[in-house]
Amino acid sequence: MLEQNPNQVGRYRLSARIATGGMAEVYLGRRVEDDGSRGPAVAVKRLMPHLASDRRVVQMFLNEARITAQVRHPNVVTIIELGMEGNEPFIAMELLEGRSFAELRQEAAEHGHRVPLGITLRVLVEACRGLDAAHRAVDEAGRPLRIVHRDFTPDNIHVGVNGAVKVIDFGIAKADALGSGTEPGVLKGKFFYMSPEMIAGKPVDHRADLFAAGVMLYEQLCGRRPFTGLTADEVVGRIAEGRPRPPTAFDPSVPNALELVCLTALAREPGARFDSLESFIGAIEAIGGAAEIATAEQLAAYVDSLFPPDRDVKRLALRRARLADPSHGSTPPPQLRPVLDAPDAPAAWPSVKRTTNPDAATVAGATRQRLAGAAHGDVGAVDSAGAHGAGLGSGTTSRSRRGSLLAGVLAGGVLIAGAAWFFTRPTPPPAERLAQAQGAATPDAKAAALAGLGSDERASAEDLRRAGALLLEAGAHAPALELAERFVARFPQDLEGHLLAARAATELRQGKRAERAIETASTLAPKDLRPTLALAELRERQGDLPGAIDALAAAHKRTPRSAEVTPRYGLLLSQSGRLDEAATVLSAWTRANDDAASLAELGFVRFRQQRVDDAATLLKRALRKDAGLAVAHYYLGAVLFRQGDTAGAERAYLEADRLAPKDPRALTSRCQLLAHTGNAAGVTEVKRALAERFPTRAEALSAECVPLK
Repeated sequence: MLEQNPNQVGRYRLSARIATGGMAEVYLGRRVEDDGSRGPAVAVKRLMPHLASDRRVVQMFLNEARITAQVRHPNVVTIIELGMEGNEPFIAMELLEGRSFAELRQEAAEHGHRVPLGITLRVLVEACRGLDAAHRAVDEAGRPLRIVHRDFTPDNIHVGVNGAVKVIDFGIAKADALGSGTEPGVLKGKFFYMSPEMIAGKPVDHRADLFAAGVMLYEQLCGRRPFTGLTADEVVGRIAEGRPRPPTAFDPSVPNALELVCLTALAREPGARFDSLESFIGAIEAIGGAAEIATAEQLAAYVDSLFPPDRDVKRLALRRARLADPSHGSTPPPQLRPVLDAPDAPAAWPSVKRTTNPDAATVAGATRQRLAGAAHGDVGAVDSAGAHGAGLGSGTTSRSRRGSLLAGVLAGGVLIAGAAWFFTRPTPPPAERLAQAQGAATPDAKAAALAGLGSDERASAEDLRRAGALLLEAGAHAPALELAERFVARFPQDLEGHLLAARAATELRQGKRAERAIETASTLAPKDLRPTLALAELRERQGDLPGAIDALAAAHKRTPRSAEVTPRYGLLLSQSGRLDEAATVLSAWTRANDDAASLAELGFVRFRQQRVDDAATLLKRALRKDAGLAVAHYYLGAVLFRQGDTAGAERAYLEADRLAPKDPRALTSRCQLLAHTGNAAGVTEVKRALAERFPTRAEALSAECVPLK
């Protein structure tokens, strides 16, 4: 029986429990604002009450939310909020409807068959896209988080009834800047999917997750695991040896190219595997033929075949939970319901408000019912439609009834006319909509003003370019990409549409889509620098600093005096530790351009080259040019400390922190400085500030408060 839960958790009203696991319960919930408005349905995950006091369990629970929240990708479950209700943590996340990949495989086995190869490849490729985004994620300062899932298994891949695939459960994942959810020295994850380096207790990176992907692919190809044994110790020993039999030894029909991909992913040494999940995905996609990847539609149909919506217990439980939702009585018209309640609703949807106003079809249908009843003398029909009967008793005279009937008919006519006008009114011209978006105060308002503009035949290419720029500026990246797709479809030879698609897809971490747009833009305008700059931006967002530098190097060779290229090129060379090259590029640039940011970066390069006095001169020159340049104060603090001026260094760190309060580097460096000088009270004060301003990272940042050497 479905268990009702009337509790309020944070801002979320819980209606029904929809799942229970060993550590946590999941409820259907909706966020309720102060004005009474409700957001879309979400899943609210709470620890079992008896585990809320277990420090290690709570750490894993919080770790899952903190790490998952750093990754915004369609193939990773979206964390909406991590909150506390009293002393108990909770996670609000997108509501998923479907089954785990493990459940798909088990159900297929019970039906006497293996999941089709194309279906498995679809699930695996999409899950790897999400996990690749996690591997490449960066923090607010742009530094790689180096997330490793460490439990990438069929149980932690969710397959939606709509064909969407998402990686879930980062509970034992690790990220360099966020820490791990388990104790050091403990084996983490299911050992069948562990890499040899995990078994040996060695440091692991993203290639451990790649090994797990190889195990899942091997299971599909062979119908068995690559490493087996009679005991757990025997299995672990065989993983450490790393000599799986080729898949063709079990099934000669396995394509040779797919076997090679599988065995490369399963290589014993991490360096012999693919360098990234993106490369693994690319290798699978390039095979084709017998290894053709299924579509999302085919995947959705396959899920339906295994778990029919009218018989699957989990889907029925979720349906009952929706019906038990207190918000159910004020849901929108039926045709809007799938949009607002879709299990994979984008993050932008919570801004949509529910309404009880009828839509055009409802208004017209009710009015037709009234008129049809009146035409046949059926007063009951008019009453049931709501135009009569609310205030009349059985003794009402015939004249009153006729008067009310006439009023109902007239009211119905007004409703039809009003509805017809509202739903067929002309759309404002593009110029008016652009002006409205320009003046809109919020990203949602900008997106609403420009919705559908890409399909408006009156909109010129310039109108679409301006609309895209407004959406990108507002951070409305999903609407910007949708507009870009329309732009490209209508004006395929226009460079601006492809550049818009590249920028929006990059922001949404859709690397393949961005690459296609950049490639087309480069073909259309081979001499234009913007596609190359877009590629550099994409590579940098993906955490591929060498790739970004290569792109900028090509652009710099063509236009060494470009303000768009050279300072950025010098900065990335500096950040990657290529100090001599960075010094050459930045020195040449600053000789011709009094650029404060480049002077500051050159100063930091000189500092790391042990030319401390030169560094101080360059940084002071940069600050004379721009006293508000936070990074120059931050770099100067390091230089002054090296010169023995601890008071001056602290002043520089304080100023950098004041100018850039969202960047923790200056605050952390000041904490190190105070620890070095033995100022315990100052260290405590800074740690408190770190906890207040960077609550999800405070522990890792505070750990850096050690004396400088």
